[in-house]
Amino acid sequence: MEENNGASKYLDNGKFLYLGKVYPLNELIDTNGLNEEELKRSLKKFYISSCKKIVGERIKKYQILLKVKPKSIEVVESITKWGSCCSNKNVTFNYRLAMAPIEVIDYVVIHELCHLVHMNHDRSFWRLVGSIMRDYKDKQEFLATYGQAMTL
Repeated sequence: MEENNGASKYLDNGKFLYLGKVYPLNELIDTNGLNEEELKRSLKKFYISSCKKIVGERIKKYQILLKVKPKSIEVVESITKWGSCCSNKNVTFNYRLAMAPIEVIDYVVIHELCHLVHMNHDRSFWRLVGSIMRDYKDKQEFLATYGQAMTL
């Protein structure tokens, strides 16, 4: 965990990303009377529920364009992946996506929904991604560059 002159970034009302912008902790969650562990838990719950809501809304939009429908949508904690799609049509998203700008979230949603059509990363998969989001490589670059900063 990052330290702030010996003070905790949670107890010291540190700054956290939400939808690509930086906010003081108390603007994201109720911080009154919570210790560091409770603050961290509460913030994680905020990100999980926000991510579920945002991803759910974005999937509704893009599944119509792609003419696909996932069987289930789950938000999880992952160290290595922003999203995944199984052959049984279950899609999973990393709760930390709620920290990214909405267009980056859209990219990950589009990417996973495209796997419902192509279960690999072949040329036709990327063509389909590009047909929905022409600048998807910029979004990949954003995640590669800033992904490590999107943490609790």
